[in-house]
Amino acid sequence: MRSLRLLLALAAFACAPAAFAQAYPSKPVRIIVPYPAGGPVDALARRLAESLRTQTGQPFLVDNRGGASGSLGADAVAKAAPDGHTLLLTIPDPLINAASTLRQLPYDPHKDFAFITQVATTGVVLMANPDLKARSLSDLERAGRAHASGLSFGSWGPGSLPHVIGQAMVQKSGVNFVHVPYRGAAPALQDLLGRQIGFAFGPANLAAQYAQKGQVSVIAVTGKRRSSLLPEVPTFAEQGYGTPPFLLTAWMGLLAPAGTPAAIIDTLHRQVGAALKDPGFLGFLASLGAEPVGSTAAQFRQDFEREFPLVNQLIQSTGLTPE
Repeated sequence: MRSLRLLLALAAFACAPAAFAQAYPSKPVRIIVPYPAGGPVDALARRLAESLRTQTGQPFLVDNRGGASGSLGADAVAKAAPDGHTLLLTIPDPLINAASTLRQLPYDPHKDFAFITQVATTGVVLMANPDLKARSLSDLERAGRAHASGLSFGSWGPGSLPHVIGQAMVQKSGVNFVHVPYRGAAPALQDLLGRQIGFAFGPANLAAQYAQKGQVSVIAVTGKRRSSLLPEVPTFAEQGYGTPPFLLTAWMGLLAPAGTPAAIIDTLHRQVGAALKDPGFLGFLASLGAEPVGSTAAQFRQDFEREFPLVNQLIQSTGLTPE
């Protein structure tokens, strides 16, 4: 009799992860975006939330929590219950760059998150104030030298990828490009459109829209190849800026609090994978100038651990000091 009870208990235990996954989600899910509404991460989060809602029947709600280089939103997820009902959709900055640019992170990027999948990746586009009459990085350097007080550029926050790129441009060119931090890409681009700063960085889809209207001059794109939305715009490397900071792209990945059951991580991975097979979703990514990824949790973790020391060494080499 005891053996029978033991066998039944073991069978129930073996079936528990599958049942747990089938019951998920059991209530509305928050996707925290650590940047203000209106940027590319926010746009992706909202489209992904729509797909996940359709697949599960539960609401997936986007919660924008910008500030402190994305660390405020990331911290909210790190401290949330590990039940899969609070997720983080982010670019690398709060997990990687912030480690070198904030004096103290309230979370451990290596220990406090469960990696689910990289959803997509995209190059970052440098857009300039059209009043500068710049069409290339060389033109931008000349414009910078003509500004005695320095030519300002906007980033997504201290230590963000645009900040690193801008500081690397200062080091390479010797031009006094002055950093102006914002709470995300959207407010930085708004000030660029208002011609209050010299240049800023953003996604290819917005760069194409603004350029078509004559609101910006599109100068360069990061990564190893040109954007499909801006095939006429050369990469940084094609213009002589071929060192690692200018080759980086921005991945957009989905994470959960550490300790989230593996069954839930697997379920979310499958659901994102289903979205990435949907022609409508793929068309949306193409409209952003982004490429689908859909990596496994293990691959995502491996990419993060490889990128973390590389990016932080680059940040430190630019002379940035923690804020």
